[in-house]
Amino acid sequence: MGELAARLARSTSGKPLWVAAAVVASLGGAAAGLHLPTGGDTFVHIATAQSLGATGFGGFSAFMTGGASALDLRSWLLDLWLSSIYAAGGVGLLELFGALLGAGTGLLMVLAVRLHGRAHPVMVLVGLGLTLAALGPAAPATPALVLAGLTACLMVCLAGIGEGRSWAGYSLILLIALWANVNSSVLLVVPIVVVFLLLDRRQKGDTTARVLLPLLVVAASLANPRGPAIYAGLPYSLGMFGEHPLLAAWSSPDFHPWGARLSELTALALLVGYLVAPRHGRVGWGYLALTFAVMALLWSSYLPLFLVVAGVQSASLLSEWASAAAEQARIVTAPHSARRGLLLVAAAPALLSVGLLGLSSAHSLAGGGPAQQLARQLPVAASTWLTTHRLAGSWYTTPDFGDYLAARFTNLRELVCTSDPVADGQQRMLACQRMAALNKGALGVLRSLGARAAVLPAAAPAVAFLTAQGWVVRYRDSTTVVLTAFLSSS
Repeated sequence: MGELAARLARSTSGKPLWVAAAVVASLGGAAAGLHLPTGGDTFVHIATAQSLGATGFGGFSAFMTGGASALDLRSWLLDLWLSSIYAAGGVGLLELFGALLGAGTGLLMVLAVRLHGRAHPVMVLVGLGLTLAALGPAAPATPALVLAGLTACLMVCLAGIGEGRSWAGYSLILLIALWANVNSSVLLVVPIVVVFLLLDRRQKGDTTARVLLPLLVVAASLANPRGPAIYAGLPYSLGMFGEHPLLAAWSSPDFHPWGARLSELTALALLVGYLVAPRHGRVGWGYLALTFAVMALLWSSYLPLFLVVAGVQSASLLSEWASAAAEQARIVTAPHSARRGLLLVAAAPALLSVGLLGLSSAHSLAGGGPAQQLARQLPVAASTWLTTHRLAGSWYTTPDFGDYLAARFTNLRELVCTSDPVADGQQRMLACQRMAALNKGALGVLRSLGARAAVLPAAAPAVAFLTAQGWVVRYRDSTTVVLTAFLSSS
């Protein structure tokens, strides 16, 4: 059996299969990135960019937070990117950008595996093909996919450093500086990277260089217009505001049950993989896997990051085993039937990637294209009515509706509930969560927020509840219902 495996590993390591691996990675990544921006916080980023353009770095937020709250600059560069793309081509161009970003992420993962050491194309096909299939539901919006792309770049840099590539250290510093202005998760990543750099025995160079690089990485993580102050609200966004860290997965506002289950399986796969695999003195990579596995058990909202790490490291481990087997093979070719069977198994991720991309493309074009799909899921038509019928008081809404309305009404301080707890402000977000219990106490919460209007999905339970409490329906379409606590003159 071992000899047959060695023959198969040796005979399926040619250039055509590497081409197939690159195709699977690019198609699978494109399928993972082809999403309508109806969930997540894409429109909050766009709204922040509009406020940034009006007020500059030293300005104050013009939406959601109420009062003179400092503008959220945790991801100002991503905000500007998304806003520019949306202004140029609407949701259709946002979808195309997501698909291209996903394809690039897949190709970077292939590069990371190849730089990691011995790599085998069939193992890359299987490992990365399945990872990218899982990345689709884990990255339902462009910002989540950007996190996956940053992680793929990180894995390329770390693999290059481990192999002694001269460009890798400089690239890592630039990447962390970019990350600090695109996604605040850099605060979680930097400690792991620093310890990896200190422990990885494969690094080349003198001791001074090995100590200097971690220090430069820490410095690069502070390269934000606000410096260290930018991360003041991060613990709250992780669900750790006054809570025990081990409960973060269950209490975070960003928590999704399916995401927690998948992140737990990812974490366990990493742990088991590094327990059974030969270490070969690679302490740094073992620590990296262990730490990301623990983080995956705690913070499911960063699942794209964990999946990319798991995919690259799993494909690398499988490749190491296959390459070692191939080196022991005494016969170059394998029996035709056995080789054909292995190639069919390796083709499964390719077929899966093509199928997922086809389904994503068909869904994207169905029902009149992205713009019409968006109109059926978000208050697109209602926002036009709201423009001419401005309602007094705060507007209570759902997070996804709030994201979209924030981008349409950037000067609206009264908006309650978005998907971003830091932008909402701690007390307002907690009050928004308490509204989930529809009882008499919910009316008290609305009064404390000054909410005299509600913009809700037509099927939301809150519509029937507020109507029963005497609220008046001011507008209704197939997607949205607008209610007020009293019939105002407007």
